Amino acid sequence: MKKILSLLLISAGIVISACSQEKFATVSAEEFAKIIDSDTIQLLDVRTDSEYVAGHIRNAMNIDMKATDFLDQAKELLTTDKPVAVYCLGGIRSAKAATLLTEAGYRMINLGGGIKTWKKSMGEDSLEKSDKNGYIVFDGDEAPDFTITLVDGKQVTLSKLRGKVVMLQFTASWCGVCRKEMPHIESEIWQQYKDDPNFVLIGIDRDEPIETVKKFAEQTGVTYPLGLDPGAEIYAKYAVRESGITRNVLINKEGKIMMRTRLYKPEEFADLVKRIDDELK
Repeated sequence: MKKILSLLLISAGIVISACSQEKFATVSAEEFAKIIDSDTIQLLDVRTDSEYVAGHIRNAMNIDMKATDFLDQAKELLTTDKPVAVYCLGGIRSAKAATLLTEAGYRMINLGGGIKTWKKSMGEDSLEKSDKNGYIVFDGDEAPDFTITLVDGKQVTLSKLRGKVVMLQFTASWCGVCRKEMPHIESEIWQQYKDDPNFVLIGIDRDEPIETVKKFAEQTGVTYPLGLDPGAEIYAKYAVRESGITRNVLINKEGKIMMRTRLYKPEEFADLVKRIDDELK
């Protein structure tokens, strides 16, 4: 394990003191930046949810070090065949996490001084502000405005829908989870509320041509409106552009975000349906 980690560090141009008693490497912000610039590294933020949302290193996963089931979450989220680069606010929690995870069979690299030293070296702009699911908007926020062209040629502007409950579904034909969820949206939401004048549902297809989107609708059997999002410009108003789909955003009559979902989870989806029903009563 030490040999593999050493080779990884050497390839990044990093030398670790041989007299270190730690079973994992602790490196500077500059060295850490070199290491995480690789597809072979798993990046882990072990701060609290609120700390993570306030600003984290791009592509970092988040598990609260103080959580009682920290190790269980880590085993679900991380794989032992790739090194894990870990950080916290000042380096203490991440060192503890690195110790625990090393004992659990992971190859660990710790950011010395944590996010504090990272910001001094890399700047505040190097941090990304999003939640674990890649959202850059949050419940209670005013939904970012946009105008979308539907596949039938009509244009819809979100801000002009004030007074209505609006559900946005971000989707794409290549997304397997989208194909799994969309029939549920069709039967459990669209067919139930499509005749309510106070409800609007828009599927926002991520950066695909109209022919693909029309075929996608046929294949999934959905009849609710689908619109085009060239370059994922609308998507980028709501989530980190490179983050995944499917995801739904529910907006109340005042234009405020009231619920966000990610992937298809039956219990969460049932809650989404209930929230729509309650809001329309």
